[in-house]
Amino acid sequence: MGLDCSHDAFHGAYSAFNRFRQTVARAMGGSFPPHYAYGMDNRPIPQGEFGLVVDPLREDGMWYWGRGYEADTHPGLYEFFTHSDCDGEIAPDMCLKVADELEALLSDIERVSPSEENGHIARAGGYVEVTKRFIAGCRAAAAAGEPLTFG
Repeated sequence: MGLDCSHDAFHGAYSAFNRFRQTVARAMGGSFPPHYAYGMDNRPIPQGEFGLVVDPLREDGMWYWGRGYEADTHPGLYEFFTHSDCDGEIAPDMCLKVADELEALLSDIERVSPSEENGHIARAGGYVEVTKRFIAGCRAAAAAGEPLTFG
């Protein structure tokens, strides 16, 4: 079980896709739930044996834009953050916007990416490689005139 996107854009656990969106949000200076507090090593700060420190200034269930970002200026990122993680599709023209706006964040994604020692993100080469793959999938869908599907 997990998320499989068409055009080889993403294959992995729903939790891995959520961590991917968290990392993209951090790259633009925003936050995606759950809102963890991060240490200098870009890893969530542990609390107890199984928990993580949650940012008390962020409301659970909401995501936050970084400074200079909003839906009108970054419709591709808006689509990326608000799209269902289990079904639906992104239209071909929107796929190009998603790809362009993610591509512009690649160096920031590299800067804020936590290291993954195991799991879907690690096996896919880390957050930068996962982002590049998602970009390539969006571009492939757009080139074919097809939507990027989530399922």
